[in-house]
Amino acid sequence: MTRHPIQPAQMLEPSDRYDASIGNIGFVRHRDASPKWALARRHDPKFHIMAYAVRGKAHYQLNDQHFTVEQGQFVQFGCNVMRAVHADPKQPWSFYSVGFELQPHDDNAARRFGELPFHAQSDEAMNVPARFAELEQLWLAREPGYMLRCRAILMTLMHLFVRCCTQPTQPIPHAQRITKIVRLLQQHYTRSYSVDQLSEMADLSASRFSVLFKQLTGYSVVRYQNWLRINKAKDLLLSGEYSVTEAARAVGFDDVYYFSRLFRKMTGENASAYRNR
Repeated sequence: MTRHPIQPAQMLEPSDRYDASIGNIGFVRHRDASPKWALARRHDPKFHIMAYAVRGKAHYQLNDQHFTVEQGQFVQFGCNVMRAVHADPKQPWSFYSVGFELQPHDDNAARRFGELPFHAQSDEAMNVPARFAELEQLWLAREPGYMLRCRAILMTLMHLFVRCCTQPTQPIPHAQRITKIVRLLQQHYTRSYSVDQLSEMADLSASRFSVLFKQLTGYSVVRYQNWLRINKAKDLLLSGEYSVTEAARAVGFDDVYYFSRLFRKMTGENASAYRNR
């Protein structure tokens, strides 16, 4: 499969979500650095593989791709991917590796996971080594309930990998200011904010703010606010406690007809049909 670059910071439509569960776990390993460590060309017919370089380097061949993995980087690939790898003899890597069943929830999710790159730099703020260390300890001790926690950690690690692959490759100017505005919109999704209001809060010009906001979220200000409202409305409708009119008003729409048109446009379904699922 040809792997296309993941678009950075793009808000995911329903068909693009990375929805998956963790099934059986085959192994959790930690290996110390060894200049002679290597794996001959092989594939795993059952398990999705994730590895993390604690320090040093390793040289990978996955299918027809060759690349070097260095300290702080993830490697991940699905079952049946042909691989060969050897430690860099001058800077041999120390690493964690995990084999597990990744179970995408539908064909679109399977496609999205299949398009992910094989490796990515981790986010240092997420303390990835500590998560792998906890995973290894749980796997070693196998105390009651350990599998629940192991699966939870693996889900977190896959989420971090997806985040690393979809974040902008270049820093966005004033990202901290824009992120604060995004959190504000999430907290007050029933309110309608204009670009002028938000740009003033961010102490940026309206045109500059609009450009940076879209770079960070993948959406315009209006579309992002509608995205939040429709997502909340979906939850309200599925609860069975709200009619379409009540859900529309609960998320800040006074015009139920406009809400219904927008709901269909953004979800591909009628709001009333969605409620009756």
